[in-house]
Amino acid sequence: MSEKTDKIYRTMLLRRRFCKRILFMVFVFGVSFYVSVLLFGDLKSPRVMNLADLDRCPVCYGVSVCPELYSNQIIMESGRHWGAFFNAKNIYYGYTRSNRRVVLKKLAHDWELKEFDSKLCKSWGLKRGCKPLQLLNISNVDNAILNNIQYNISWPETEPRKGLVLCPYTYSFYDLIQPVLNNKKSNNYKSDMINVWTMININPEPIILQIIPKSKGWPVPAFGGVCGRLEVVAYEGEPLSSLLHIEWHRKLKFAKAILEAAMDFTFKHDKFRFYLMDWSLDNIVANEKDDISFVDLEDFVILDKQISPRKDLPNWYQRYSRETGPGFTFSIENMCKHHLSDHNIWAACYVLAGEENPLLYPIPKDVNASRPHFNRLLVECLNGDDRFRTVTKLQNVITDMLLDEKIVGFGVVR
Repeated sequence: MSEKTDKIYRTMLLRRRFCKRILFMVFVFGVSFYVSVLLFGDLKSPRVMNLADLDRCPVCYGVSVCPELYSNQIIMESGRHWGAFFNAKNIYYGYTRSNRRVVLKKLAHDWELKEFDSKLCKSWGLKRGCKPLQLLNISNVDNAILNNIQYNISWPETEPRKGLVLCPYTYSFYDLIQPVLNNKKSNNYKSDMINVWTMININPEPIILQIIPKSKGWPVPAFGGVCGRLEVVAYEGEPLSSLLHIEWHRKLKFAKAILEAAMDFTFKHDKFRFYLMDWSLDNIVANEKDDISFVDLEDFVILDKQISPRKDLPNWYQRYSRETGPGFTFSIENMCKHHLSDHNIWAACYVLAGEENPLLYPIPKDVNASRPHFNRLLVECLNGDDRFRTVTKLQNVITDMLLDEKIVGFGVVR
């Protein structure tokens, strides 16, 4: 074979391999598309119910919004087929018949749900391969819930905490979940408590949204209900992490709302304090009116502030101030041993002026020139000794700044 013929042969071989690869990619794409349409196509039908995993009930979150899903009162957005097919976070978008946008959340990754299910039978002392319905025959649901909560406040050394952290004592649990039980439409207490146990172990967000509802002024999404392992909440806007390019005075409005939220989580509820562990601009969203909501409510330390302390809480009536240190760190143990902690205030200030993409930095030069004490207050909130006093001053300064036309730029913000 001549050198010229050999070169032509190699060229033809490369072209053939290239064509085969293209055909293979087209085939894979076609199969993937067919599967996605099969699973998620025609989303204006009750196929949205496929996401709910109703076959896992009562080891699910509940069934309160199932009728609306099944009767097409809540429809998934079109044009998101591939987002649904490759959705690692299991977060989907839809809208109601009244055109209100909603978010549908499975509240865990697929692998987390599989791992949870793989341990289900062992967790309840049932035979391997047990069915979820068999849990309706067990008699120790309440004890299982209390043991789970006790585990979360006992500082496990070998495994991380899982789910809801309620402290300092577990007996507060029944007062905490009363709003959840009141919202249940069923009359089956055991099934309802298995739902609660499931949410505590997978993601307690549906519980939190019913304890501190948006309808009572809390900065959280409006709760639509649950169906199987699917939660439906109102869409409340874009994350602040995607709004860092906006005018600084709007950031100042968000800062005011974030500080107010920190105070609400700490003081607003009659019986409990809610210490949010995951403060991030990714988890704070703003709507078209610049109202903010906290959208990832999985990690809370909930403290009963009305308990009668025992001997194991000698410092209960003292305030706990976060120790100064690098990064976003905190001590759950110390928060649970004191009737009041400044965690939420420090965390809010960290979002505004901390080390990781602070919302308010850089502060405009004219603001620094006219109000040099503003930056000092932010630094004091992060590193000072009395954050409760500092945050009050900070809120007053921000309110005054939002009334200043030179800062707002186009008029007074009311």
